[in-house]
Amino acid sequence: MTAALWHHRYVSSSQVERLAQAAYEAHRREHPATLPPWEDATEHDREAWRAAMSAVAGDRSKTRSEAPPVRSLHVQAGDQRRVLYADTTIGREGTLVINDEFASSKHARLWVARGLWYVEDLHSTNGTWLNGRRIHAAQLLKRGDKIKVGHTVITVLSA
Repeated sequence: MTAALWHHRYVSSSQVERLAQAAYEAHRREHPATLPPWEDATEHDREAWRAAMSAVAGDRSKTRSEAPPVRSLHVQAGDQRRVLYADTTIGREGTLVINDEFASSKHARLWVARGLWYVEDLHSTNGTWLNGRRIHAAQLLKRGDKIKVGHTVITVLSA
């Protein structure tokens, strides 16, 4: 087995933690005014970075049969409720269409990885906000989260 393959098959949780912290700090150097240091980041943010690094590093600590099943995501935007089962683009022309002149055509994306749902901004003009904070990287979603796209607030009913 080559060294490169070994790396992608055997990544410990402490290595994932170090990778997540290093990636976060590199990203933060590009956005110093908007992101706190790793130690001050919310557990929610750190978990999102760990999940992303685990996926990139090929963390094989769980087999496919042990991985959580894909769960649906229940959201509400205004009086519109939706149940999502797969990656969804939010925007004026997205999979989840919102009629909001302050939203970009393809503003944000909701996606699932390892049974967990995330939101990320798609380089929109006005940004995507989660619970009052502008996001600059994918964020893990939980029940009760408020995603703001333009002037539209999308509430996570279950994640």
